[in-house]
Amino acid sequence: MATTKTERAGVGFGIARQAGPIILEVRTHHDTISALRGVQVGFELLNGITAEQAKKILDVLNENVIGVLVTTSVEDEAAAAR
Repeated sequence: MATTKTERAGVGFGIARQAGPIILEVRTHHDTISALRGVQVGFELLNGITAEQAKKILDVLNENVIGVLVTTSVEDEAAAAR
């Protein structure tokens, strides 16, 4: 039976604009979640969302979301290390 490990980290959100839609980035405050080391997470917004609308979404996330939880299987983690 696989056991699980849950890690948590404080997060904030920022806006990244690439060629195309606006991306909301998840920015961890510290590099404490081993499964996310070297990983960048972002949310692509619908085409047509304006910069002003994206800013409102960003403000709501930053005011209400304080952290992220990642639960991994210990067996999966061991396999990934090989």
